[in-house]
Amino acid sequence: MQRTFFAPGKVLLCGEYAVLAGLEVLALPVRSGQWLSVWEMPSKGNGKVIWQGNEADGKPWCDVRIDSDIMHVVETNDEETARRLILLLREIKTHKPAFFEHKTIRIETRCEFNRNHGLGSSSTLVACLSAYSGVDVFALQQAGFGGSGYDAAVCSTGKPIAYWLEEGEPNWSPWLLNADFTQNWYLAFPGHKSDSREAISDTREKLNLLRNDALLMQQLNACILAVKNAQSIPMLEAMLELYQALLAQALGLPKAYDDLGIKPIQGGLCKWLGAWGGDVLLVNETIVSKYSETFGAMEVMRWADCVAHQREF
Repeated sequence: MQRTFFAPGKVLLCGEYAVLAGLEVLALPVRSGQWLSVWEMPSKGNGKVIWQGNEADGKPWCDVRIDSDIMHVVETNDEETARRLILLLREIKTHKPAFFEHKTIRIETRCEFNRNHGLGSSSTLVACLSAYSGVDVFALQQAGFGGSGYDAAVCSTGKPIAYWLEEGEPNWSPWLLNADFTQNWYLAFPGHKSDSREAISDTREKLNLLRNDALLMQQLNACILAVKNAQSIPMLEAMLELYQALLAQALGLPKAYDDLGIKPIQGGLCKWLGAWGGDVLLVNETIVSKYSETFGAMEVMRWADCVAHQREF
């Protein structure tokens, strides 16, 4: 019997990096996501997991065969993906030792969005595996990918949330972004993927300093709260820009403008969403019009067509 699970992808609007210092992040689900289908069959020999990852058009990009009794990769065309899968399956087995015994499990996934767009190919997988296995989504996220866990929360709930860590434990609450404020927003994809784990590792020492800078923490928190409670488009966009400027100075990171080689302009909005430097940019109509040549070379989508401001799944 086939069982099917779905998890929506995500975007992180504000709070990147600083979430690891204890501040909130504001994140939303996107309309597209990842499907995971499972077939289980009895097996007299060792348990097996046969895994196939498919693109949106159904074409396979990853094949992995795993001996689930000893959690060993038998065959694969993608060593890094196989290594991550082993970490996730081992975590399931830790919580449920008999989960894989005496059966062959065939798993097929289909990601509706481009996996290089940074919309949560890993976290949607984790959310689907959590739903299938019954193992806590945050335990799986930490075992397979690490990070703050905000993405696992968004992808498993399918709702816009404010998310924060308290003594290392995940917390979140509902949050809604006024859709009327985002009608002139776009998502722009430069076409190369940024590794959020590497980005966090590169800034870890400065993040530790950030935790101890009370004034800067207060300023960043004020920006996030202003974004969270914005009552106008100018206030919302100005606070996103200010958050980016403060964080760039604190962590020694280039702003999106610097990475693209363009200049800020009055009324413009241009900000990396999530790890800086590669996945996805938030830009408004003012920026897209002014720098049409720059963004004409990218895949650009209307925010309203991609992002869900409330649960729509």
